[in-house]
Amino acid sequence: MSTHSSLRPMDAFDPTEPAILHDRLSDTIITWTADQADDYRQSSRPREDGTVAWKAYLFDGWGNVLGG
Repeated sequence: MSTHSSLRPMDAFDPTEPAILHDRLSDTIITWTADQADDYRQSSRPREDGTVAWKAYLFDGWGNVLGG
């Protein structure tokens, strides 16, 4: 499993909590709000390498918004 440095693995991500997510495809950090939690739960697809595909993103790690 490959996770962006200093970020947590996607299997521990709670979409109902604010967070930052790393998108492997664009190598950018996305600020997450809980507004899209239902859509994420319904349409995200976990992959064998530990990443999660959702919409146009491929998330490979997450962290708290304040870096904690």
